[in-house]
Amino acid sequence: NIMPNRKRKPIPLAPKPPIMKSRKKARQVTTLFHKLTRERDHALAQKDTAEVKRLDLQLEEMGGRKEYQRASQLSTSFHSTSKWVLGGLARFGWLHGIPIVETTEGFGAEGDQRVGKKRKKRRRPTRLLEVGAINTELLDAAEQKEESRDQAGGNAIAKRKYNLSVRAIDIHSMEERIEEQDFLTLPFASSNIEERYDVIVCSMVLNCVTTPMDRGKMCTRLLHHLRPGGKLFLTIPKFCLTKSAFLTPELFLELLGEKGVGFAIEETRESPRVSFFICRRPEEQRTAPLDKLWTKQIVRRKGKKFPNQFSVILSESHILES
Repeated sequence: NIMPNRKRKPIPLAPKPPIMKSRKKARQVTTLFHKLTRERDHALAQKDTAEVKRLDLQLEEMGGRKEYQRASQLSTSFHSTSKWVLGGLARFGWLHGIPIVETTEGFGAEGDQRVGKKRKKRRRPTRLLEVGAINTELLDAAEQKEESRDQAGGNAIAKRKYNLSVRAIDIHSMEERIEEQDFLTLPFASSNIEERYDVIVCSMVLNCVTTPMDRGKMCTRLLHHLRPGGKLFLTIPKFCLTKSAFLTPELFLELLGEKGVGFAIEETRESPRVSFFICRRPEEQRTAPLDKLWTKQIVRRKGKKFPNQFSVILSESHILES
């Protein structure tokens, strides 16, 4: 008897790491990673090469950024960023694209008299950038199909459920469809600010930036990468504000606002562990000067109750970037 020719499945070159299941371990990993990267940045600033090498070894021993991303994937699975964002877009009427109003003019028989205007509406895709993406949920949503019937023959056709154009980036990508790109050096999508992103999603990323100045730079770049009227969906761990020696929830809203980064705050809410913000880039040009309060790091709360070192420093040069 001739044995059937069975194709062997290719052996993967590197098996995927097992999924992290312990929330306690995930918290320990993220806390340690932030501590070590913060200390490493300080050592770099002090030009202490021996200390940098020691910290690099510790980061390698704990699994480095890959282990941190695994921990982040578990942590974020308990609050669905994509569900929150898609729900917000549905409320704003942007889930099925951005309305475009086209105006056409009519003329009289002699061609010299305007007789009226026609306003025709169509929709272009909503341009969305996800910064620090650790999963493909928003990319998947943009590709999701639904079945409908054509009007002519009643045949079933598959079309996209949402009218979204999603780009996802991360400084160290773990997924093929997520671009490996540092947001702090990301070129603007267009020199024309009207053609920039309609929506930016930045979930649990700002707290991962290691220096107050770079956090300030990230905040201002989040604004500048949006078109006027565009919206930012931002989340950070709640304890970054409630346990910080430098910021409070109220002060953070002021920092994001008119005399700080320049956003208009549209919505805020909190879960037991996460603070959520929806901010809008104002349609009008900025006129308010940067409040000097945000250009330096100020200790506002002391004692063991406020162990968190999260703070943000803004720079006039970053505010004026366009």
